[in-house]
Amino acid sequence: MDAKAEGLYTELRNTRQEILEKLMEGNSSPLIKPILFEELHDIEQTLAKIKSGKFGKCEISGELLPEDLLQVIPTLKTMEDCSRLGNFYRKSIFH
Repeated sequence: MDAKAEGLYTELRNTRQEILEKLMEGNSSPLIKPILFEELHDIEQTLAKIKSGKFGKCEISGELLPEDLLQVIPTLKTMEDCSRLGNFYRKSIFH
């Protein structure tokens, strides 16, 4: 595991711990709990990919996912996930 992957692995483990603590507190909103569980699952999958050397590859095509997006959203799974992110970007009307 290279230094970049180690840093990401550590960050994801810390995030996993924070989510687990939040869930164990028992005062999370019933509306938020499913989202926390889903995020926890995605983090677990990403940690396994880092360990196995499969991190950063599309689960469907095997293509490399854009590194800049993985730095922001390390739980991305497919190229389709990456393309859907474009729906959330806003372009300035001023240049």
